[in-house]
Amino acid sequence: MSLKTINNIIIISVLGALAGCSPSSNSFKDISYPDDTQIAKALDALLLSDPNSAAARALVHSMGGAEGKLKYKIQHVIYRQSAYEVHYDAALVMGQSGAQSLQSLYESMIPEEERKQLPEATLPAYRDWLNAQANALEKQAEKKVQGQVLRNTIAMLDKCYAEVTPGTEVVVLQGLGALLLPERSGLYAEKIQMPNTSAQCLPL
Repeated sequence: MSLKTINNIIIISVLGALAGCSPSSNSFKDISYPDDTQIAKALDALLLSDPNSAAARALVHSMGGAEGKLKYKIQHVIYRQSAYEVHYDAALVMGQSGAQSLQSLYESMIPEEERKQLPEATLPAYRDWLNAQANALEKQAEKKVQGQVLRNTIAMLDKCYAEVTPGTEVVVLQGLGALLLPERSGLYAEKIQMPNTSAQCLPL
């Protein structure tokens, strides 16, 4: 057998090995991934069943209104030995105007006796009172940080919600993760602690 023939056999063998390891091989094509609707159903079930998600459920109704809901923005789905690791963000789909949400929230942050003394029960009146409270706290050395947090929170929430209309999606959490496991009724979701999870547009 000539040297040229031997070299051709080696090249063909290497190419065959590489083809067998290629992402386009049949082993990858055989994996069936859940669609976004199936993933969202599993994540909704997790939100309803997890006692630690009570605050998140309350937020959906307080900031989103009675028709508010969470929407999951799927970023990556990774197959891991018969399970799926999902990376996603969560957005609050507004069921009412952002101004209405802010008015309700700011009203709840003001003591009832103080609210009764305000000239009118409006968002601007509530916002002015809270900013005045932040000013008063910042003048006290031991409460300066508390005042700054209050002022920054009001500014952040106004930026996120003041001009928002019903149906708008406001991203509130980024970098979330869950493991989806197959069960008889569909997919079962378990939370995964992710290193880069961040919150935004949320009351502190």
